[in-house]
Amino acid sequence: MKYTVVAGFSALLFSIVALGSSAGEAQQASGFPPVERTAGGEAVGASIAHPAGWRVEREPYTFEGTYGFSLWRPATDAAHDHGAVPAVRVALAYGLRPDQVEQTVNDKIAAYPDLPLAREEVWVAEEGHEGVAVGPIPGSTPSTEVYVPVNGRVYLIDVYGDELGAEGKDLLSALRFEPPTRSVSSLGLPSANSPKALYAPADLEVEEGELAAREAFTEPTEEAPDAARADLEPATRSGSGETKLSEGCWRANDGFYVQTQHGRYANRRSGDGIPKGMALVGRPNYWNEYTHGSLGYGRCTSNYYTNDKFAVDYRLQRGDYLFSPVESGTVKFAGRSKTHKDYGIFVVIKASNGKYVSLSGHLSGLRRGLNRGDRVTNRSVIGYAGDSGGGSITVGPVHLHQAFYRYPSYLRDGSPYGGAGLQVVRHHYVRGDGGVYKFGWRKKPGVKSKGSLVEN
Repeated sequence: MKYTVVAGFSALLFSIVALGSSAGEAQQASGFPPVERTAGGEAVGASIAHPAGWRVEREPYTFEGTYGFSLWRPATDAAHDHGAVPAVRVALAYGLRPDQVEQTVNDKIAAYPDLPLAREEVWVAEEGHEGVAVGPIPGSTPSTEVYVPVNGRVYLIDVYGDELGAEGKDLLSALRFEPPTRSVSSLGLPSANSPKALYAPADLEVEEGELAAREAFTEPTEEAPDAARADLEPATRSGSGETKLSEGCWRANDGFYVQTQHGRYANRRSGDGIPKGMALVGRPNYWNEYTHGSLGYGRCTSNYYTNDKFAVDYRLQRGDYLFSPVESGTVKFAGRSKTHKDYGIFVVIKASNGKYVSLSGHLSGLRRGLNRGDRVTNRSVIGYAGDSGGGSITVGPVHLHQAFYRYPSYLRDGSPYGGAGLQVVRHHYVRGDGGVYKFGWRKKPGVKSKGSLVEN
């Protein structure tokens, strides 16, 4: 994602810091963009000045000993409807003491010896508190972590962006700290990755039907039309059966097949124009199939981002059953991550070939009991379709974001970054109108044809 700096933002925030909160009206009268200050809640003790139109989301859960709020900037491209991009997360690190900050920063740097993490002392808030920044930390949007002791408390601030540049430091300056008026524990919030916050209840009748259908594989394969391979980029063939695309992405080995990730009862409720057991791609979320790259949401080989150029969005209904896309694999991540806020609840699976990895995002919840380290097959329910991402910030209609990567790296929690974006052509079996993906295939004895089950 390319970040757009609001015109006059630096000067405007400087004026607010210098003149106080009443400066907003004066600056608006002087032609600067409107600015407002939003508090993060009684238990956080922090507020931030930001351009009008940016939104503050108070988190409905705690996260690894922190509780806070996130500031989201609106997306700038009208061609997509993912709504917003994280700008900064401000959290009270209630599990951290000021005398532990130095060791925490050192531990962070030591945890990623292959990353050139930089340490920097920065000034934070109107009051001029001294903080320690370390980053950038990879993710769906890279971030810099800033640890700030404030009157015996510690705040952990994640500033999102390729680096901690001028705009990020402006946001740090736009903060204001006050003593919290209530405790985090008094809010009674669940942890972001607790069973209460992650696992969704199953419809046992539907689940039994889905699993029976998945076992039967009675529906014949439909070949994708030639248009499915149209407009692919110039490529060179490697000796492994893979194809390296000119910009650094890869096209998967010809023998790598994946199942459509939704079930036979997907889109079973009438009214959306999508046949039961099908999922729509290319509309209305996006204008075509592989558009994350052209919209700025996808990359091929960034070392700090998830490389989603060839991700596909499946239009589904809330609660539709989702399956592992690979024949056999291991769950590397299942839940939420502040380094991958855009994906909401997501599942990462490493295929048994050891090099291809899938990410299924925007889930409404996980299948109960799914955990990191679990072995799954394409008959394993992993979760349910939703629109999670930015809390109250919309990511568009309910859909499944499905991406594949080749040899990514992982953060300590198992969430991926880097590697190369992977195009998997043999995962879509269209109905004939160029946009509807179909559930199921039929295994033909002795013949490996498009849609056949093969070892991943």
